[in-house]
Amino acid sequence: MEYRTGPAPLRVAVASGKGGTGKTSLAVALALLASEKGRVRLADLDVEAPDSLAYLPDAVASGDRRVVDIPVPRVDQDACDSCGLCARACRFGAILVLPGVTQIDTNLCKGCGRCVRVCPRKALTERPVEAGSVQVYEDGALAVIEGRLRPGDIRSTAVIDAAVSAAAGIPADLEIRDCPPGATCPLTRSLRGADYAVLVAEPSAYSAHDLAAAARVVREMGIPGGIVVNKAGASSPELDAAIAGSGLTLLGSVPFDTSLARDGAEARPWRRDGPAGPAVRAVLEAVEALDLAGRKA
Repeated sequence: MEYRTGPAPLRVAVASGKGGTGKTSLAVALALLASEKGRVRLADLDVEAPDSLAYLPDAVASGDRRVVDIPVPRVDQDACDSCGLCARACRFGAILVLPGVTQIDTNLCKGCGRCVRVCPRKALTERPVEAGSVQVYEDGALAVIEGRLRPGDIRSTAVIDAAVSAAAGIPADLEIRDCPPGATCPLTRSLRGADYAVLVAEPSAYSAHDLAAAARVVREMGIPGGIVVNKAGASSPELDAAIAGSGLTLLGSVPFDTSLARDGAEARPWRRDGPAGPAVRAVLEAVEALDLAGRKA
């Protein structure tokens, strides 16, 4: 199996509406199988809980840890006249202006700089505050780019952007993205620039609800994609309905199997010859078909 070569490899995002569906297990299995044929980079964009490396004990750090800084304003109280323009300009509720004092919640600030630009007295200046970090690891033909949010911070999109940027600088034939769960800003940030999306779901009403939300995001972003059902076997009319209404292709299913549960508990990747193998290969076949169509276009 060959993949697009050159400065812009095919980028495949693996996501899920809810956590715990097996998203990371699938992303790692795809990356390992694809790396047998070429260079692969695995971007762990689930920055609040990155755990791809747990499945890759032989991966070693490459290069220095990159700190992701956010430009957060500080107030010169002597220069500030409490006019309140900064608070009205802030879209995140990070600024409180009272007579004689202006306070900035550095945990809420997203570093957009709007408050600094509107301040007529130049009472705000920016300073860097660490939001997280990015570290690259190597494991043979596989490069892992891990974004990690600083504990207690909420600015995950900044760390996601930094991880995606770091991944773009690593030569590869295929990029796999392990996206954060949910259907909010972190997911949309992780999907930006993706050529294909794979959503992982499980047979439950909860997963069906969140699958529908994630599928809506994928459709609205105009990204082709498919669905993999993990822990398959139990009947779930809600999931069947969500898949039918998703507008995405059902690529395959991974059976509910005690050996897979044991592998997950012991942080062992899904094996190509194990119960998950057919679904993993089906995803790569869909990626290959998309890649070949792109080359012919």
